[in-house]
Amino acid sequence: MITREDVAKRAGVSVSAVSRTMNNRGYVAKEKKEAILRAVEELGYRPNPLSSSLKNRQTFQLCFFGSDIYNSFYIELFNCMSEYAMERGYTLFFFTNFQAERVKTMLMDGMIVENENVAGDIQKMLGEQFFLPVVSASYGVPIVKTKRIPYIDVDTYDAVEIGLKYLKNKGHKKIAFATPYVFDGELIHPRHISFRNSMKPVMGSRFMEYVIEQPEKEKIRPPFEKENFFEEGMNGADIFLEKGCDATAIFCFNDEYAMGMIKRFEQLGYRVPQDISVMGIDGIENRKYVTPLLTSVSLNIKEQGKCCIHILLDMIEGRRVNYFTSIKPFMAEGDSVKNLLK
Repeated sequence: MITREDVAKRAGVSVSAVSRTMNNRGYVAKEKKEAILRAVEELGYRPNPLSSSLKNRQTFQLCFFGSDIYNSFYIELFNCMSEYAMERGYTLFFFTNFQAERVKTMLMDGMIVENENVAGDIQKMLGEQFFLPVVSASYGVPIVKTKRIPYIDVDTYDAVEIGLKYLKNKGHKKIAFATPYVFDGELIHPRHISFRNSMKPVMGSRFMEYVIEQPEKEKIRPPFEKENFFEEGMNGADIFLEKGCDATAIFCFNDEYAMGMIKRFEQLGYRVPQDISVMGIDGIENRKYVTPLLTSVSLNIKEQGKCCIHILLDMIEGRRVNYFTSIKPFMAEGDSVKNLLK
């Protein structure tokens, strides 16, 4: 195997000069640098990336922890982050099975985690004495302050308000909200709170008739549990029909849940949006591959992904960072909501 000593001998320079040239750090005279690069080419020398990363204490590798590799939203977020990381000279890999001791031995410069709840759990598991730059995606959940973790937040409370305004502008007054969770469970979901604050004053005592929940599920889910939102959406369609709800539109917890609902309605002979309108939250690309095209409130995935990488690299490279960044959601129109005013 060709070593730096071989390169130094061929070029007639010191090993330290070869190291400075290969690492692009420190001064090397132009003539010596040209001789070193010529020797590298002639000998076919390739530096060991592991050895280099250990010496430089930088791997140019980042990790995205997502508990569910089948969740379309997080896959899309990962792809956006990966592209931006590559532009900045870093590689991002996806890690799904979190084990604290394993993480402590992994060669990476920093980690991005999928949401604020996971961020708190991971910090406890790693311990205060283990330093690793960590950034968390966030979705409007009230944040318990954690040390050293910046949050890049898309406010899903606002997302629900945006969606409700859109539905009302289309003439919908009786609007149901469908969730894979217990609506008044122990976990705090800004989407639930926003729907309640906007619609309970309108619906009064009938409010819960317009909530499609799955109360047989546990109120508190174990950390890092995987979800099957599509199947839960199919179940939600059955619950909606069993309740005999007279809503003209259903606002779903997220896009995968909404697409599951649409699929189940189709199986049962109900047409979307002719018989019932359906809308989601997320704005994932996969919504384009269902018929009708799902109307959604986009959580601005590309902007959030870019910001996650930007803030993490600022931490790694020693720049000052904002510990809370807000990203705005926006409407992503489709064909799954009927205009009742026409």
